Amino acid sequence: MDLNALESFVLSAETLNFSQTAQRRNTVQSAISAQIRKLEQEVGHKLFDRGRGKAMTLTPEGRALAVQGRRILGLADEAVRSLDTARQARPLRLGTTVTLALSVVPEALAETAGQTRVEIDCDRSDRLLARLDAGDIDVALMMDQGRRSDRAMVVDMPLVWVAAHGFALAPDADVPLVFLTDGRDLRSHAFAALDRVGRRGFLAHLSPHPIGLRALVQAGLAVTIMPQAAVREPLYRVSKTAGLPALPRVALSLYRRTGADVPGTEALTAGVRRAICSGDGPGP
Repeated sequence: MDLNALESFVLSAETLNFSQTAQRRNTVQSAISAQIRKLEQEVGHKLFDRGRGKAMTLTPEGRALAVQGRRILGLADEAVRSLDTARQARPLRLGTTVTLALSVVPEALAETAGQTRVEIDCDRSDRLLARLDAGDIDVALMMDQGRRSDRAMVVDMPLVWVAAHGFALAPDADVPLVFLTDGRDLRSHAFAALDRVGRRGFLAHLSPHPIGLRALVQAGLAVTIMPQAAVREPLYRVSKTAGLPALPRVALSLYRRTGADVPGTEALTAGVRRAICSGDGPGP
């Protein structure tokens, strides 16, 4: 049954006037008449008694269809609303690293609270893009993985030396370092910077997981390096009085799955940018 024609019929059953129905539906009377004729052909019954000099009335079949028609239109509206509700309830799936989930992401989510439901999945940077391409996540926030058509944001910043509050390191002392077991890039940046100024560093600890790395740093056992935006209490940038050399710059990037239209994506992207650019992390 043509829902458009049914809607015209139900309204006509209320007005008993095709001209008024046409005005309320923003069309012409002839279009309403044609819809009613088509509907009468579909159901096989005359729905209105009408003629010259006679007031329009509903036939018994018309009265019955008007009751059921209202129910059908109500169910159709409910079905559309349920689709809208399902779309709004669809979570925004964010993939990121543990380090960023513990620093940048909370601030970004605090700004978008209540706008959408978010699922967070943590993984390594080099795995997140593959999961984005596979459709497992909608947004990926990580260390920059290079230019792509789906890269929505890239923010450049320095790497910084990070330790626990009160960590003391003499300017000429060997530097105890802690890194992820597979954190070769950051490790090479740290040792290259130390070599450049003729200072010795040594690998004091390793951890296969970022939480373990943070525990070792928070315990005051060693120093690590992080992107500046990822430093949040209880971790702190090492004081310049420790004499540690400047580190190279890196970039954090946000990639968005092509074709994904998930509510809250724009707000989250803006929140991430603001969180990354909000400051230089706690220092001594």
